[in-house]
Amino acid sequence: MKKYFTRLLLLVAAAIAPVYVMAQAMPPIPVDPDVKIGKLDNGLTYYIRHNEYPKGQADYYIAQKVGSMQEEDNQRGLAHFLEHMCFNGTKNFPGNEVVSWLETVGVKFGQNLNAYTSTDQTVYNICNVPTARESVQDSCLLILHDWADGLLLEDAEIDKERGVIHEEWRRSNVGQMRILEKLLPTIYPDSKYAHRLPIGTMEVVDNFPYQDLRDYYEKWYRPDLQGIVVVGDIDVDRIEAKIKEIFSDVKMPDNPAERVYFPVPDNKETIFAVGSDPELRNAVVQIMFKSEATPDSLKGNLDYLIGKYAVNMIDAMLNARFQEMSSKPDAVFALADAGYGQYMLSKTVDALTVAALPKGDDLIPAFEAVYREVLRAKRGGFTSSEYDRTRSEYLSRLEKAYNNRATTTSTSLVEEYVNHFLDNEPIPGIENEFTMMSMLANQLPVEMINMALPELIGDENVIVLAMLPEAEGFTVPTEAQLAEAMQRVDAEEIEAFVDEVKSEPLIEALPAPGKIVAITENPLYNTQEWTLSNGVKVVVKKTDFKENEILFNALALGGTSVLGAEDDMNLRYLPYAIGQHGLGTYSSSDLEKYLAGKQASCDIELSAYDREVSGSTVPKDLPVLMELIYATFTGFAISPDDFKSAQNIYTGALKNQEAQPTYQFNKQLLEYLFKSPRSYALDVATVENASRDRILEIVGSQLANAADYTFYFVGNIDIDAFKPLVEQYIATLPAKAGKPASVKLAGLGIEAGSSTEQVKQKMDTPTTYAAIVVTGDMPYTAKNQKLASIAGQILSARLLKTVREDKGAVYSIGAHGQLSRISDNPVMFQTSFPMKPEMKDEVLEIIAGQFDDMTKNISAEELGKVKEFMVKEATRGMTENQAWLSGMTGYQILPVDTFLTAVDTINAITEADVEAFMAELMKQNNYRVFVMDPAE
Repeated sequence: MKKYFTRLLLLVAAAIAPVYVMAQAMPPIPVDPDVKIGKLDNGLTYYIRHNEYPKGQADYYIAQKVGSMQEEDNQRGLAHFLEHMCFNGTKNFPGNEVVSWLETVGVKFGQNLNAYTSTDQTVYNICNVPTARESVQDSCLLILHDWADGLLLEDAEIDKERGVIHEEWRRSNVGQMRILEKLLPTIYPDSKYAHRLPIGTMEVVDNFPYQDLRDYYEKWYRPDLQGIVVVGDIDVDRIEAKIKEIFSDVKMPDNPAERVYFPVPDNKETIFAVGSDPELRNAVVQIMFKSEATPDSLKGNLDYLIGKYAVNMIDAMLNARFQEMSSKPDAVFALADAGYGQYMLSKTVDALTVAALPKGDDLIPAFEAVYREVLRAKRGGFTSSEYDRTRSEYLSRLEKAYNNRATTTSTSLVEEYVNHFLDNEPIPGIENEFTMMSMLANQLPVEMINMALPELIGDENVIVLAMLPEAEGFTVPTEAQLAEAMQRVDAEEIEAFVDEVKSEPLIEALPAPGKIVAITENPLYNTQEWTLSNGVKVVVKKTDFKENEILFNALALGGTSVLGAEDDMNLRYLPYAIGQHGLGTYSSSDLEKYLAGKQASCDIELSAYDREVSGSTVPKDLPVLMELIYATFTGFAISPDDFKSAQNIYTGALKNQEAQPTYQFNKQLLEYLFKSPRSYALDVATVENASRDRILEIVGSQLANAADYTFYFVGNIDIDAFKPLVEQYIATLPAKAGKPASVKLAGLGIEAGSSTEQVKQKMDTPTTYAAIVVTGDMPYTAKNQKLASIAGQILSARLLKTVREDKGAVYSIGAHGQLSRISDNPVMFQTSFPMKPEMKDEVLEIIAGQFDDMTKNISAEELGKVKEFMVKEATRGMTENQAWLSGMTGYQILPVDTFLTAVDTINAITEADVEAFMAELMKQNNYRVFVMDPAE
């Protein structure tokens, strides 16, 4: 197999020889000086770092260098099964106590507490744990210890979990997974990877002897393959001492099994793998150019970082070309993507993977187009202008990360250290990375990138994977037809790429600046409110939460609810159409090139009762954001090509949806719940018949009067420098003072009343899908808003316990409760899930019983857990720009503060409050059930 990295070393050495001419070898990559790394005598590795973002919290991870590749044939699925069992009884936390105890300190299962299993690794995490009490820190380490060497693996708990995992398999056994499972032996000939998808086989999951799981655990969960990572607002020395105290007793086996990383055989001839399934949503083709993965032992020197930089540039420039191609009306694919990284399931092989979503029924033209583009880049290289834009974007993101280094999240740092442990990925720290890569990126010419590209794309070790729906009109190609198409493109004389860049200004001419005519102080949110000469109001809150972040939102009441039924189709498609917009004479592709290297974005969102223009930037690019805001209000545009491109994307994605059970479930659920067709699911007819002209008219009318909007800016803002920008770009917007827009409910919500609807759908894997939606009307108060959220979380925890853990009827289930400021259905509770068909009636009865029980039986324990979590989240929000922005804009919609008072409101809520809230909700009798069963 091609040794891409080895060849790249030579290219890199030649490219930067002047820099290191005196060096005999590439310098080593430094290790982040802020992380303490150690290893116990038993072989266990640990990483510890103090980090105060978020303040008062820490993350705890344990990574295992084992996965499904360590299973024997009679153990297929046990690595993943064992991951589940870590939450079902340990030496110090029997039964469900891991989850239950962590909930008492504000850690929520699924959100802060989770795990994953892959072919070569298994990783567990406990995130956002409050650190005020040392006993809590120690208990989290004790949980990691038990996961490493203290699982109980009791017979009864194993049997209960079989049902849960069977439901996980049922949920994941969709068209794409079924095709992949069939084709893996073709893609991985003579390789163990062909038969080691982590979910395993249900024959093993349902029937394995208990001892088989215990044997896997004892054999592979051992300290030399385990890494502990703790990052957060902690005392590093104290945590290190505790790790030594708690983990030193974990014993290595006397004769440890060898940990083998399995190779992937070469294939001299291209492998073509073609599969189809009636429930696949859309056709897709992938071309994978395999190369040997960089050995972990060679990742420690600077040339490895440079190699990663080179493939980063290649990926980005290929994707920019694909994006530009897909935006043209004659494009043969709706979407295409390129990326270099791990080859599918295997750690030992990397690949440049190119994928395309065909626009029509025939996959061959899309296959030829993306392959031709890969060859165009291989033969002709990239242009200097492409590289300059891409490098500028890379450096801009790097600078943003460096400037925000004081507010790098603990979770981001943990993930870096986990990757260092598992794969020896470099961890230089952002300061070192910024210094090294800023210099080297400017030193490395496009010629080096163009020399590197052919090393990724060889004639051998190529895989072509095609997956198609079994549906009328779709042509399933043979392997011979794909091979012939490849040969045709190989034989072509392919012209070099021409980079077309728009040179005219984004805004043709700006009017003379307006003025800030009044400044007032708002003590509620500690903001300044500026009134401009055109009547527009601007609210500014300067913060020091993040050095390199400024967020923006312009909000106006009144939205699309005033439009008649004749606009239902266009309104249903509008959110998708505006996602691919331009400004002025700039198309979406032109705009992307214009913004290369600039950290600024601006988008619009129109809903029934309000409209928003929002964005973000960094302090140095604040003028760019202001330019985008002005251009959005005065020159929002969707070119005919962009509109057609978006239609191609969505018609391609939706074409075979009718055969997909989940699409049918969502489609029919929305039709059952809502009176207005504008709330229905998107379909092909809607996309094809939407009017670009009418959508632009609607957007234009919603943006016509800037005086309707209040403009909010939150972040690290230099107030004096910002004022002239506001006067130039916002005070000059077209605006007409008048009565503030008001909201009148238009009856677009869910109809009142209780009912049950049952339908049937043909499906390959028999599954019942169900949704329960409960609506009501209550006053919007700070207390009621928190009560809706609390009640939803209590219900979610109850359903997880009764339906998943006790009954094994589902893999995942949750509930959500909310109270909206302005809505046709102010109160809404909903839960939606797939489940075992034979348990449908029992599950629906359990859920109805829980809704009823919550009107009279809320325990102090379950309420305390939810309050702990919500107080933690609310406290963290006080130091986040987005939370402040949401609090202020929410207050504009309806002047009730739920942000500043959150902690006090949550702490004051009692069990009786929740019971009374739920009693009032259920008394209104709006309980709707929708069920889709498998057809006979």
